[in-house]
Amino acid sequence: EAINGPQDDAQKMRDSFLVRRDLIVGLLNEAPGVSCKTPGGAFYAWPNVTEACRMVGAADSEEFRKRLLNEAGVAVLADIHFGARVPGEGQHIRFSYAASKTAIEQGVARMAEFIRRNRRRVA
Repeated sequence: EAINGPQDDAQKMRDSFLVRRDLIVGLLNEAPGVSCKTPGGAFYAWPNVTEACRMVGAADSEEFRKRLLNEAGVAVLADIHFGARVPGEGQHIRFSYAASKTAIEQGVARMAEFIRRNRRRVA
């Protein structure tokens, strides 16, 4: 029945995820030092935070992740939690959008503020 029956609920859920995906990608691309491509599947974004790491003086995405959690209360995962980095790949974090739009907006806003507040002055 679930496979052959009405798919209205599944379509509503899919549409909801697409709205949240587009929301998080747009917000992440507005954050200082962050760039994010639109994911084709799943329910998480994979933003490049290489420049954000440099801006706040974090050695890598894992240090960025720890500081983001401890200083801004935002939980993400670093790329190293999913396997070894490929040389030259840059620093990435995994940011779930299986949350409410409000939680996404607040989380990305707190991350952006964390980056602005901790921005190092470059001589």
